[in-house]
Amino acid sequence: MLLVDWVAITAVCVGIAGVSGDKIIDGTEAKAHSRPYMAYLEIHINNKIYCYGGTLIHPEFILSAAHCQGESIMALLGAHDLSKRNRSWQVIPVMDILPHENYNNATQANDIMLLKLKRTARITNEVQTISIAKSNEVFKIDTLCSVAGWGTTVTKGPISHVLREVDGKIQANCPSDSQICARGPGSKGTCNGDSGSPLICSDSKNSPRAVGLVSYRDRKTCEDVHRRNVYTKVSAYQDWIENKIKSLSSD
Repeated sequence: MLLVDWVAITAVCVGIAGVSGDKIIDGTEAKAHSRPYMAYLEIHINNKIYCYGGTLIHPEFILSAAHCQGESIMALLGAHDLSKRNRSWQVIPVMDILPHENYNNATQANDIMLLKLKRTARITNEVQTISIAKSNEVFKIDTLCSVAGWGTTVTKGPISHVLREVDGKIQANCPSDSQICARGPGSKGTCNGDSGSPLICSDSKNSPRAVGLVSYRDRKTCEDVHRRNVYTKVSAYQDWIENKIKSLSSD
């Protein structure tokens, strides 16, 4: 299905209840097309539509969270305001849905997924790839990073039509070495609908890197100031990502 009516579609998008899934809380609207690697994902499961985020890391591949998998997925690249059709939009069906083989739905371990696009994305000013963090890169505690998404801005609210962003710092004591915890002060962080969106940090050369993927929170509400926003640590899966792309790309 082509995304013919984004106003209607964004109105009916639902988030998965419970700890899985996150949205931007207490953030601000991003500058239009300032994050050209962002992908808006429309996930179809049992005749329902779920809306999540992803990261364009290769002209043929989007990186997202494994719990965002569905029966079919449509990707929208080059978007900012979902209610206003724009020439920059590229609507591309996902051909192959590739969750990590050891993804655990109960614990959210290995919550990472690659999506192979049916056709190669056109690289433009509004649609660009971003590099992933490498296994030998270290992002220390208190490193300032940011996350963006079209998720809701209150726990049970509708998703945002415009891309929103919020800063946060990497925290200590995350559940495992293959995960990163990060959030801002107070309630600043992610919530339902932002799942799969990237945590972006600057490397030693001040270049942006996709360091994490929104995975889950450990409290019921997104506004809980004691919650942890947990991200899949991308660098822990560098080999898995590169091997999948190498075996499946048309290059």
